[in-house]
Amino acid sequence: MRAIACLVLVAACQRHTTAADDRARAPASAAPSAEITAAYKQDIANLCDVVHLSGADQLPEGDRNPTIAMWLGPHITTEPGHQFLVAIQPLVGMPKAAALDTEAKRVGLDGCALADLWRR
Repeated sequence: MRAIACLVLVAACQRHTTAADDRARAPASAAPSAEITAAYKQDIANLCDVVHLSGADQLPEGDRNPTIAMWLGPHITTEPGHQFLVAIQPLVGMPKAAALDTEAKRVGLDGCALADLWRR
């Protein structure tokens, strides 16, 4: 489970090499709330449904991580989306799931499959 979370975050964050990264490394609770735009909401929806959208749910559990990582990188398209991933990266288990769930609800999503997966 942790391996999926790590690969997802590494793939999504690999494009960040600017000073903005340093500001976004604070825990999710300290991260500023991003403006809710259609593109940002789509980023959070993509993150929440990454296992299904990437097709990783059709693979054996041990083979999912590379598929998730490759899919997620180009499908988180906004800077706030990347910053959110960086902000939750140091969190583990329930705090990480809660941060993602909270953001999903904030942008208007009914649920978040990845947060549910992180709770297991």
